[in-house]
Amino acid sequence: MSARGSTLTPMLVLTIDTATSYVVSGLVEVNRRAGSWGTFEYSTTTLSQRVQRNPRGHMELLVPHIQESLAEAGLRPKDIEAVVVGAGPGPFTGLRVGMATGAAFADAIGVPVFGVDSLSATAASVAAGHQECLVLSDARRREWYSATATEAGRLIAGPAVGKPVDVLAEHGSKPIAVALTAEVARAIEKLEGEEKAATEDWRIITEDAYPTPEGLALAGADQLWWLEGEGHFVERLGRPLVAQYLRRPDAAEPKRKERTAAVNFAAAAEDVAAFDRLEAEQRTAEAALEGAMTEAAGVGAESANAEAAKAEAADAEAGNVEPADAEPANAELTVELLTLDRASLADLEEMARIEQELFSEESPWSLEAFRAELANPRNYYVALRVAGQLQGYAGIALNGPPADPEWEIHTVALSPEQQGKGHSRLLMDKLFEPLQVIGGPVYLEVRDGNAPAVGLYESYGFAVTGRRKGYYQPSGADALTMFRPDEKRPSQADEGGQDGAEGIAEQDAATPGSATDAAESMLVMGIESSCDETGVGVVRMSKTDGDQEETGSAPVVEELVNQVASSMEQHARFGGVVPEIASRAHLEAMQPTMRAAMRSLQKQTRIGQRPDAVAVTIGPGLAGALMVGAAAAKAYAAAWEVPFYAVNHLGGHVAVEALTEEGREPLKNAIALLVSGGHTQILQVDGVGKPMTELGSTLDDAAGEAYDKVSRLLGLGYPGGPVIDRLARQGNRKAIAFPRGMMRPQDSRYDFSFSGLKTAVARFVERAEAAGQVGENAIPVEDVCASFQEAVADVLTAKALRACEDTGAKVLLLGGGVSANSRLRGLAADRCRDAGVELRIPPLPLCTDNGVMIAALAAQLISEGAQPTAMSVGTDPALEVEVPILTD
Repeated sequence: MSARGSTLTPMLVLTIDTATSYVVSGLVEVNRRAGSWGTFEYSTTTLSQRVQRNPRGHMELLVPHIQESLAEAGLRPKDIEAVVVGAGPGPFTGLRVGMATGAAFADAIGVPVFGVDSLSATAASVAAGHQECLVLSDARRREWYSATATEAGRLIAGPAVGKPVDVLAEHGSKPIAVALTAEVARAIEKLEGEEKAATEDWRIITEDAYPTPEGLALAGADQLWWLEGEGHFVERLGRPLVAQYLRRPDAAEPKRKERTAAVNFAAAAEDVAAFDRLEAEQRTAEAALEGAMTEAAGVGAESANAEAAKAEAADAEAGNVEPADAEPANAELTVELLTLDRASLADLEEMARIEQELFSEESPWSLEAFRAELANPRNYYVALRVAGQLQGYAGIALNGPPADPEWEIHTVALSPEQQGKGHSRLLMDKLFEPLQVIGGPVYLEVRDGNAPAVGLYESYGFAVTGRRKGYYQPSGADALTMFRPDEKRPSQADEGGQDGAEGIAEQDAATPGSATDAAESMLVMGIESSCDETGVGVVRMSKTDGDQEETGSAPVVEELVNQVASSMEQHARFGGVVPEIASRAHLEAMQPTMRAAMRSLQKQTRIGQRPDAVAVTIGPGLAGALMVGAAAAKAYAAAWEVPFYAVNHLGGHVAVEALTEEGREPLKNAIALLVSGGHTQILQVDGVGKPMTELGSTLDDAAGEAYDKVSRLLGLGYPGGPVIDRLARQGNRKAIAFPRGMMRPQDSRYDFSFSGLKTAVARFVERAEAAGQVGENAIPVEDVCASFQEAVADVLTAKALRACEDTGAKVLLLGGGVSANSRLRGLAADRCRDAGVELRIPPLPLCTDNGVMIAALAAQLISEGAQPTAMSVGTDPALEVEVPILTD
């Protein structure tokens, strides 16, 4: 492998893209041939692929296509060595399906996943023979995405989004090669006048462009890192993929109302202060977000202006550097991977110049020395650029085999004009990316007396271990040796295996995953993403009761793992869940949540343990949010080669009952009251996992939504449930006679309405203020909260008990996020006791959305012989309660 000109071992790569109207996947062998002066040439061989135009079929087609390609090539998931995914730009919902699938598939089998710019990959797919290609794709809303890239898929300019007139103004009337997606081609056909004339000089090479599997592989080829002596090896970046969003979510922040003087907020002082502080922090973050919209993990250069500001402040606070003026706003700051085939001659010359300026007394490296450093496949270099010009660099070398790695930092250097701005941290953060997953101790030498550098390294966990006399020549200066221990491996030993789902990589996918025989027990994983919580849970279902069918007893279901990540704070200033923000948050949180769940599972079972089945919420819920969870769940199931089950979210809330001692007994003719921010329903239940019947639901606001709106109008923040509940416990429930909706004889017996209650609270406050009921006469906020909460709990429990009476049910199940409310629990307990009805409420951690409830429902369905769901299933945001599981 080390011989120049030799062909290196090919790498098998799974490629995925859903950024266009096409569903693209393929298995591609990537070959890299070393040429002269350390340059490389890449070639690809496609083993199998599936490419189908279906603008709304990404969710249904992608994983089945991957499975078909594997079967066609005679391969299994464990044979894949890396995953390359188009990270956009593209329509958000479809884009996230591909990214969630690729990230989960790679995570499951323990291989790296790389994001590439989808427009660059398109250029690599269609622009052979053209040094430069403009790619235009449809961004909807009468806008186009644009980027210029080489035929090898290297980004030159962009990506950007804009109106056609603006794109034509920038790129029109130029004799350039242009690749158009079908949607843009149709739009250009309709142009007239000057706009049409602007396209006449274009050399249009295709009017149906999309990233092919080969183009995706070529666009990601630079990121596939071969290491000498090991056949080949990939840099295993641990960052989750981040989509290239060039537009912000369409979420309008409601106009903030001043807190009324008619309410005394003394009891809520801490809550009010916390809400005001959170809003201020989010507005600050919003300002920073504007400049970071094109930032994407693993896709070319990273926007780093916001991070630079943070790093500068951190360095100044630590005393490592003196703060300096920020870069001009138009000086784009980027940190990127630097390889020999990416480095221009000007880059090498600038590196040599900076080296000479910084280390003139220490035998500075020459241009040829840097060329050799970048050509060494064991070295990993990154570059800092300001307005496109190289202004700093850093390099680290991997010593020893990948199975037992050690690292040595070779250099970290910034041009003098860039020093003191926190930029060294940007270089270090990028330099340490391989360590986040591969692990290994790190060594370095630093000149004695260079206090800023020593302080920087200490902040990254290094400690001085010794001194080397006269190390630097010809100056004769001493070097301090510094060491950073392996921060990854000890945690693996403590937590049982590799980080997250990668721990299953060494286990043959055909081997049963459960620690005991599958006939006795099995592990079922559940994934939840219907709203603003990303949940991963695992249950163990014991099937030791041989007479289960005869006795009718339920299987023993035991909770093992419950990991939940919430995007609640991101929605706070909007006063409610914003669907697009929730979807983005799920994509970012899925892999970290899964890895935390797998670490917890391995603690309780064994290293290499993996689930025997994967279940997911398929509906009801927010459409975009559901797609992220479903795409990830399909990929984990396919990669682990285990059955997949698509189940009902509401059925999951009922199924947590199976985790209790009472859940061992058959559940017959029960009533479920499910109360959350999105649902308020009374359901008739005839067994966990059985079709349910909806008796009643809210006609407008859900109960949890009413809490949020009342909290917002009082200025108490979001979510409203916890803060109102806490204040209500201090207040007088009878202070204000708020109306009880839908309780008249002529109203529906089981339906709810809470919009009128919210309006009543607002009108009460307005009237009190108009009447001058302020100051000492202001009503305590705790009384407002207690009176509002009493009205909600009264209606909920009254109608639920009415349903029990009408149906003869002797069990009331209380579930959903609002079931954590103390007054609802207390009033339900009192009324159930008086009515002779057994009340069952899940533990507090299982009240809100979580993966455990999904796993519990799937376990029950499996125990009753339910067949796995087809991978071609789509999500159903309006799934009816009568459907516990979708099969196809």
